[in-house]
Amino acid sequence: MMHRYGSLARGFVAASASLATALAFATPAEASAVGYAKVDKFCYEAGGHNLCLPTTTLGHSIKGSGRTITREEASVQDTLGGDTAGGKWCNWRIDWRYADTAGRTYRTSKGPMHHSCGGLTSIGRIDKTRKTLKHYGKACAAFFAGNKVRAVQCHNIVK
Repeated sequence: MMHRYGSLARGFVAASASLATALAFATPAEASAVGYAKVDKFCYEAGGHNLCLPTTTLGHSIKGSGRTITREEASVQDTLGGDTAGGKWCNWRIDWRYADTAGRTYRTSKGPMHHSCGGLTSIGRIDKTRKTLKHYGKACAAFFAGNKVRAVQCHNIVK
């Protein structure tokens, strides 16, 4: 009698595993990614001396499933990880760039230009617009300041 229950239990476990595997592959799982890239150092002249501030970082996070993005955000963070790097940068924007697996950019979403540059302000962009990418490849955040690319951080979007 004990042997019969053991067979039933093994059959149940095998059936459960098969069902779990089928469900896992039935729909793409939601995924998220966070990454950081160094931003060019910021130098300025004060009192006849060239002063350079420590390197800041561009943080970029993305949420979605498959080729669908449900939330994307990026911010420039100071050396302590706070979002107070805004006073160092004037005339900035953050763009989203999407490229195929061959590295060809096929879509760019330019962020608004920000002309302020005073105080301990935040530099960032949040996009909650649901979008489906045309191709697998890369989703990138590009930080521009003073009409120059200062940092780019990318995530691979793969099957």
